Amino acid sequence: MDNKNEKEKELCDMLHFLNICERRIVDRLLEEKGIYFGQPPILCYLSHNPNATQKEIADSLNISPASVAVSVKRLEKSGLISRETDKADARRNNLSLTEKGAELDSFARQSFSSVDSAKISGLSDDEISFMLSVIKKMTDNLTEHFPEKNKHSFKQKEENDV
Repeated sequence: MDNKNEKEKELCDMLHFLNICERRIVDRLLEEKGIYFGQPPILCYLSHNPNATQKEIADSLNISPASVAVSVKRLEKSGLISRETDKADARRNNLSLTEKGAELDSFARQSFSSVDSAKISGLSDDEISFMLSVIKKMTDNLTEHFPEKNKHSFKQKEENDV
């Protein structure tokens, strides 16, 4: 293997390891409060969109309705969200955060923020700008090479981030 291929493999391996490392840290932080990794985006969405439906959550977060259903069931059982039948349309269930859910949403946001801060600590503004441009290019490469596997482009994800 030539030097370029070795460097490319090392870069991909390091990005993969960074992702795993961050996921393990976040999992452990959330585990302290009984939250699963996929639940904070739903809590966050509901904090900005009270009375949302499961379909709205799935569409906005680009996750399957089945995954949302499982998470909603767990969140409801844990007392983090409440479900109420829409008075205007009995087929529609509106979901909202409970007080406990709002507290855990805040905890999750603080946890993600502290991990993000630690991850980029010591990087200069120039390094952050450079990495941002490289990661955007890598994201664009993936969405161009695998368009059928991505519902949203990077720009759409930024607009939909909550």
